[in-house]
Amino acid sequence: MTEQTSPFEKEPRERDEAQLPYSDAPYYEYSSPGLRYQERNDIIYPLFREGPVAPVAPPAGAGVANGPYGPLASESGGRSIPPSMNSGLQGPPVIADQAPPVPPMAPSRPPGPWRFIILVLLIALILFAGGIATYLVFMARGSSSATKPQPTAQASAVATGSFRQGPCPFQPGIGIVQGRDVTCGVLTVPEDRTQPQGNTIHLAVAIFKASAAQADSAPFLYLSGGPGGATLSELGPYISQANLQAVTLGHTFILFDQRGTGYSSPSLYCGEVDRFNRDTKDENLSRQANDTGYLQAMRSCRDRLTAEGIHLSAYTTIADAQDVHDLIHALGYRQVNLYGVSYGTRLALTVMRLFPQDLRSVILDSTVPTQSNLFTSLPASMQHAFDTLFNGCQKDALCNESYPNLATTFYRLVDRLNAHPVTFNDLQYGPVLLTGDNFAQWVFTSLYVTSFIPDLPRAISEVDHGQYALISETYGELLLANDVSYGMYYSVECGEDMRYTSPQELDKAVAVLHPELRPGMQDGLQADYQVCQLWNVPAVPPEQKQPVTSNLPTLILSGEYDPITPTSNALMAQKTLSHSYLFVFPGTGHGVFLTGSCANLIMEEFLDNPQVQPVSSCISSMEEPNFS
Repeated sequence: MTEQTSPFEKEPRERDEAQLPYSDAPYYEYSSPGLRYQERNDIIYPLFREGPVAPVAPPAGAGVANGPYGPLASESGGRSIPPSMNSGLQGPPVIADQAPPVPPMAPSRPPGPWRFIILVLLIALILFAGGIATYLVFMARGSSSATKPQPTAQASAVATGSFRQGPCPFQPGIGIVQGRDVTCGVLTVPEDRTQPQGNTIHLAVAIFKASAAQADSAPFLYLSGGPGGATLSELGPYISQANLQAVTLGHTFILFDQRGTGYSSPSLYCGEVDRFNRDTKDENLSRQANDTGYLQAMRSCRDRLTAEGIHLSAYTTIADAQDVHDLIHALGYRQVNLYGVSYGTRLALTVMRLFPQDLRSVILDSTVPTQSNLFTSLPASMQHAFDTLFNGCQKDALCNESYPNLATTFYRLVDRLNAHPVTFNDLQYGPVLLTGDNFAQWVFTSLYVTSFIPDLPRAISEVDHGQYALISETYGELLLANDVSYGMYYSVECGEDMRYTSPQELDKAVAVLHPELRPGMQDGLQADYQVCQLWNVPAVPPEQKQPVTSNLPTLILSGEYDPITPTSNALMAQKTLSHSYLFVFPGTGHGVFLTGSCANLIMEEFLDNPQVQPVSSCISSMEEPNFS
């Protein structure tokens, strides 16, 4: 057995300022849709403002989304891949032996206003939402690129299923003191539970202490999206004393980086893809040249990960659910309140199926049903998103007067930019080549972010007239600032969705799209199919693709404008959840939590008494987007 040092002992990874053109990155969802700097009409959401600010709920409709999954290829080759009944607490978390010290982190970049806004893709993505993106400041991570060594999944002498306390791998927010307000550590679990004596992996965990009033209640366990999105580096630094109550809802708040992601070890991050995207972000490559380069980057990443001893087929939603089960009990809890956003909802549903006894209640935010298929459902979700935007503008008298025939303008512009791409200067990332499909993708991803939605008609009109002020402020943060673990993304999505479809079904799914959008989507889906052939992970058991049937108290949240997990997803999941409450929030994008005071009030009431449907009268006072 090889003795391992701290799972967090990695060389600091330098993040390139201009990397990952969104068109070549998977949609993903990596953090809470609301934990970002909110700016709307010069009113800044105070939760994350520096300094001593009392936690104040944002106005209804303001918010952020994470990004999930979904592919859209550009004519120039750019592509984005397509995201129980009682308190149950048995004393405080049980902390085992101390983990080895964590080396000092490389300093993070100072947060700019838009970096706080973009998730989500995960989770996306993302949903996966793929994504579903989101917009943020990245903390420097341990190395997992091809040019720097990272820990392998070698066997460890540490007992599996054990939690070891250690220093936090992120810098806590203002006023948060390690040991008093937050406890961090490592959960060690088998990489492959069919081989308990084989390799182990180490999951990074952070536990924020509950308020005195909720000290005896079941904790609030957060599942982020992607698949492949980080959690600790995205949420940990932004939870401060000023917003602690609003973010945690007063409960013990548990975060962890899912296997293959973030600070967890080993990481399935693919630096090879970053380099390819960075080097070509402003090049007008042919579709064939882009596909060739992207597939080669993925092949190089796969070869490196497998050479390091990582078993790609062990990184699945079912394995994630088993990790959640182990985490709950390693911390000494009998039950938790489980929250999932985007892909995190598919994970939460899987926990509901496999370990219902672990759960007091469940909150599904922007739902991804287990029986749904990312790849075949994406085209319909995208078309629904654009239809919702154009219909919303048409129903708004001022918007319709200012931007008549918005849909016609948009589709005409997609065609024009595909035929004659333009280069504009993103304020953060420099020159970017804008094709019609990339522009459509930017509008699509902007719909994740609740606070961006009102500006989209004006942004479309600006680009149509050769003006790029609005898009230059947000394009890079929405589409270039990716930090997804590609390896985890493909290990999950290839085995869980792509193995349950075919090239013919993918081609058929594209038919629902407006003609201007079909070629790019079709190429992107087929390229995903090729990557999954390369990744070569087995299909998950058929049972994982069945609806989850449960009588656990479940709160389901859906945003009206959500582009990747529409309300039809929530209705699909609800059919077999007999004790569930579904609420749709007007004018809201992907990820409802923390986008407004109404959602938080409903969640708080649900957590207080999951057996009773929470009062939802505040939804009736919410407004549709105030289009600029």
